[in-house]
Amino acid sequence: ALFAFAVFSHSRTPRRFHETDIVTQDTPIQWLWAGRADPKESIELIFAVKQSNTDVLEDFVLATSDPDSPAYGEHLTWEAVNKLVAPSPSSVRAVREYLAAHDVEDCEESPSCDFFQCLVTVDKAEAILDTEYHRFFHAANPQITLLRAYFYSLPSAVSEHIDFVSPTVRFPTVQRRRPPSPRRNSNRTERRRENTPSSLRALYHVGDIEGDRGKQACTAFLEQYYEKSDLEQFWKRYYPEALGRQIDTIGPDKHHAGVEANLDVQFLSTMGGGVPMEFWSFAGRAPDNPENEPFLKWMYLVGSTADSVIPKVFSTSYGEAEHTVSMAYMNRINVEFKKAAARGISLLFATGDYGVTDEGSCPKGRFQGQWPAGSPWVTAVGGTEGGDVDVAEHAWPGSAGGFSDVWARPDYQAPFVESYFGAMKTGFLPKPRYYNQSGCGFPDVAAQANDFLVINGGELIGVAGTSCACPTFSGIVTLLNDLRLAANKTTLGFLNPLFYKHPEVFMDITVGFNEAAAGCGGVGFAASQGWDPVTGLGTPHYQRLKTLVESLA
Repeated sequence: ALFAFAVFSHSRTPRRFHETDIVTQDTPIQWLWAGRADPKESIELIFAVKQSNTDVLEDFVLATSDPDSPAYGEHLTWEAVNKLVAPSPSSVRAVREYLAAHDVEDCEESPSCDFFQCLVTVDKAEAILDTEYHRFFHAANPQITLLRAYFYSLPSAVSEHIDFVSPTVRFPTVQRRRPPSPRRNSNRTERRRENTPSSLRALYHVGDIEGDRGKQACTAFLEQYYEKSDLEQFWKRYYPEALGRQIDTIGPDKHHAGVEANLDVQFLSTMGGGVPMEFWSFAGRAPDNPENEPFLKWMYLVGSTADSVIPKVFSTSYGEAEHTVSMAYMNRINVEFKKAAARGISLLFATGDYGVTDEGSCPKGRFQGQWPAGSPWVTAVGGTEGGDVDVAEHAWPGSAGGFSDVWARPDYQAPFVESYFGAMKTGFLPKPRYYNQSGCGFPDVAAQANDFLVINGGELIGVAGTSCACPTFSGIVTLLNDLRLAANKTTLGFLNPLFYKHPEVFMDITVGFNEAAAGCGGVGFAASQGWDPVTGLGTPHYQRLKTLVESLA
């Protein structure tokens, strides 16, 4: 990589390197080099063009998501959001001219011109970005491959108009799935749960409530697909009310069973029962499709989809440690989150399954902030286990939680975190050197994350993880949206300001902790009364949430 850097950095036109905060890192150990990329292979480059009025957008989202604000629920239309953030004409012109100078013709511009999506060959991409592309494959899943560069640059006159270009230097995380965890609580007489749609609906006081308004969706990345026959078998066994319903797929659908995708579809479709649902699939690479970055493709598609057809709830069980993502990328994606919030779209993310660690390790002796769960502009869902209708749940040890090393604590959350630190005796808190005490705390909320029963490949298996919790909680949000739409009101949109102003609608989790590793103290955070960095505000009580939502303007 260093030799390549020396060869390419001598360009005659002054150039600026992008995303250098992650370029100098070694290739993540889970990705193995397979050689130089085929120069004639197709790659889909996305140019993120700098936007306008992002401060105005942020103020608008906070005003319209605060239940005490007279502007609550007054979301912007898709067209209005696009007009608000549209780049300056000079930025759009600079990017168009640069691409034209490289004879790039096959480009699609987003409705606001803040993204350019261009289909080029690898050798063309290398000339545009003054770099080299290489093929990598995943060590544990060799069928998953991708193209990446060690660095890239743009002429200074163009660079000033660009946030980043993708796919280039970022390597996605392919998360290891955890098996169901052994019970760690001291109550040996407690019956082990079996989490199915009926047991979860009972636990969270949903009962047989269904909806039929709006739309919900789950997302899948890096070769994850759900199997329709598995879903039908699951419905027949656990939720026969859904038999005959249709799940529409947006994107590729290979019909190969994936545990993650099957889990998401089976539980979102039953917890948000009756509401139309879509499965948004982003493989990153398919036999007949060019190389692309799947998470960014999802954000691009959300921003390019009209209000009449966009789902208003997205459940996403994907994340990675903050240190693996560039600041330029996170800053820009945060704006995309705010664009969605301004339109009344709720984005919920699983926090992760390894407590305060990065899949069992603590790089540089630090607890690991999670992305996107650690962003203050999404709703992060942590995990619980155990309990029953009349028995309190407790924290699932794998529930990722803590404090972002990147994002400051938002005002809506600040009193809750301060209360947590005040209530916890010093001896019960991890040492301050392990985490950022002023960072945004996560998760925001929680739901069951252990002992889930899923049909995968025609067989019944046990599954654990916050990827169980996220579709469970998201389905309940979908039913709350149904209530508002039935009353001719807008969807809930960005949830956090509402939730933090009304913690009484959640079932507080006060027992348990999340795990750490030997390199960072051996123990994570403890659950406590009120918000905590293991289970957030707690788990949902649908009837309390229903009463609250029906009282809102």
